[in-house]
Amino acid sequence: MVLYERLSSFLQPTNPAMSKVIADVLLVSPKSLIRPVSVVIDDEGRIQQIHEGHEPPAGSDVIMDGGGELYLFAGFIDIHTHGANGADLSLGTFEAVASIAEAKLSEGVTTFLPTTWTSSPEETLKMARAATTYRKNQSFARAPFLHIEGPYLNPDQAGAQDPCQMREPDIEEIQKVHELCPVGLVSLAVELNGACDFISAAKEMGIVTSAAHSAATYNEYRAARKAGLSHLTHFCNQMSPLHHREIGLVGAGLLDDSIMTEIICDGVHLCPDMVQLAFKIIGSKRIMLVTDSMAASHLGNGTYPQGNTTITVKDGAARIPAGNLAGSILTFDQALRNVIEFTGLPLNEVSRSCALNQARSLSLRDRGDIKQGLLADLTLLTRKLEVVAVFVGGERRFSS
Repeated sequence: MVLYERLSSFLQPTNPAMSKVIADVLLVSPKSLIRPVSVVIDDEGRIQQIHEGHEPPAGSDVIMDGGGELYLFAGFIDIHTHGANGADLSLGTFEAVASIAEAKLSEGVTTFLPTTWTSSPEETLKMARAATTYRKNQSFARAPFLHIEGPYLNPDQAGAQDPCQMREPDIEEIQKVHELCPVGLVSLAVELNGACDFISAAKEMGIVTSAAHSAATYNEYRAARKAGLSHLTHFCNQMSPLHHREIGLVGAGLLDDSIMTEIICDGVHLCPDMVQLAFKIIGSKRIMLVTDSMAASHLGNGTYPQGNTTITVKDGAARIPAGNLAGSILTFDQALRNVIEFTGLPLNEVSRSCALNQARSLSLRDRGDIKQGLLADLTLLTRKLEVVAVFVGGERRFSS
C-alpha cells in the first residue's frame, strides 16, 4: 500500500499547468442569449471551453474576473481604417502602422485592415511595405490584410480623396501590392472601364471587392455583382443615391439581400434615422460597422496635416478645407454605443455587425465569434459599453 502511494505520487505532475480563464463575464454572441460564463484559453491562445455560470472551472488560473458585470465580445474587426492617434497609413512607416494598431486596441479592435488613400503606385507600394513590416511583429491588433481604397474611384465622387491620382482598375498593380502584403479588400467605382474584369480577376486571387466613390447605376451594379462584387463601402456616402427612377447603389444595398454593407455610425456620415432604417431593412446580418478613421481620430478638435492638405476636426466631424468629409474621427466602441442608442436593438444582435460579419466576409474563419477552437481575441466592456480590457490570442494587450 505504501509502495502504491509512493508510486502514484511519483507519477503525478508536481506543478500541473492550470488553464487560463477569463471568469464570470456576460457572454455577448449573436446566436445565444447573454449569460454568465467563464472562458477557458489554451496554450495556443485559442478558446478551449465556454464554462457556464458564475464560477470558473476548478483548478483554473483566473487572469481576469468580470465579477458578473462585464460584457464579453468577440474582438472587434475594423476593415476600414486609414489612421488614428496622429498616424496614418499614407506615412508609409512601420511606426505609423504600429501606432494605428495600438490605438485600435483601445477601441476594442483586435483585427484591423490598414487602409490606403488614393495615391501613386509608388506611394501605395510604400504603404504595403510598412504594413508588411508590422505584420512581422504584430504586437498590438492583428493586421491580416490591406484594404485598398482607391485609386480606382470616380473623380465625380472623390470626397476627400485626390482626383488627380484616380485611374482605371489595374489588376497588375494590385498583384504587385499583393506580393508585398496580402490584399484582402479593394474598394473601387464599378462603372469604370475594365471594372468587371478587375473584379473577376480579384476574386480569383481571393480578394474581396467593394463598390466605393461611385456613380454607378443599378444595372452597372448588377453587372459588377455578377462579376463577383460582394461589399458596399461606407454605405450612402459618395455613392449614387436612391431615386424613384434609378435606385443606384443605395437602392442596391437596400434591395440586394446578399450584399455586405459598411456603415460609419458616427451620426455624421449617416443621421440616426438612416442608421435605424439601414438596420431595419438591411439587418444586422449584412451590416459591418467600420470607423473609416484617419490620423485625427483620438486627437480632439483642431487642424491637422493630411497628405498635401489639412483636416479640421470640429463638432464630431473631420473635413478638408473645401468642406468635404475626410473619413471620420469615430472610434469603434463609440460606433457600437451609437447603434444601440439609435436603434434600440438587442446587444447580442448588434454584436454580429462588430466582428462576425467582417470575419465571414473576408474568410477569416478563426475569429469573429466566441466559440471553442477560435482565437481568444476578446473585448471586455462595461455595462455602458466602454472598453475595459482587450485580449489578443489570450494575451491581455490593453487595459483601461
